[in-house]
Amino acid sequence: MLPHRRHDHEGRAEPRQDDQALWQRMLSGDDQALAALFHRHYPLLYDYGLKLTRQAELVKDGVQEVFAYLWEKRATLSPADSARAYLLVALRRHLLKALARQQQRLESGQQHVLAESAESFSPEDFVIMQESDELERRALQQALQDIPPRLREALYLKTYDGLPYREIAAIMNVTPQVARNYVSEAFHRLRALLFPRR
Repeated sequence: MLPHRRHDHEGRAEPRQDDQALWQRMLSGDDQALAALFHRHYPLLYDYGLKLTRQAELVKDGVQEVFAYLWEKRATLSPADSARAYLLVALRRHLLKALARQQQRLESGQQHVLAESAESFSPEDFVIMQESDELERRALQQALQDIPPRLREALYLKTYDGLPYREIAAIMNVTPQVARNYVSEAFHRLRALLFPRR
């Protein structure tokens, strides 16, 4: 069972003030600091990984491999401004490579490695409508499926954990302005799909 994340009174995940200290201790060879980082960030990493692929075992293995890599390469790693952003980027790269390897093994060059992500984001991930009836939820679910995966990913990162645009940019390998544009465009498209002008 995954550990629960603490939330503040508004439902957002509490910021972790001592990530940098744990990161520094981990770089110095403290395996307890590595374990603390793992337990602290595993729920976010696992949930984010499932947005890239619905293969739960691949995601679990990917998170463990990212932390194994950190431990193995700790002597050559630099201090991280944001452990969370570093880990999200590392997991994203790892999963994309793993999916690309799977794709090559299947010799299905026609398929895009992120094609399955189109169905992996669910409306429950976004706090857009607090109270909506079943019809509205269905409309939202359909609208989310109708926006491009990159916009959906940026929207998820912004709304799920309230990541700042600079972290979203680092994770998605774009500039902060592009990340901001993705989120803005995602909301714009959702509004257009949910409330079309007559």
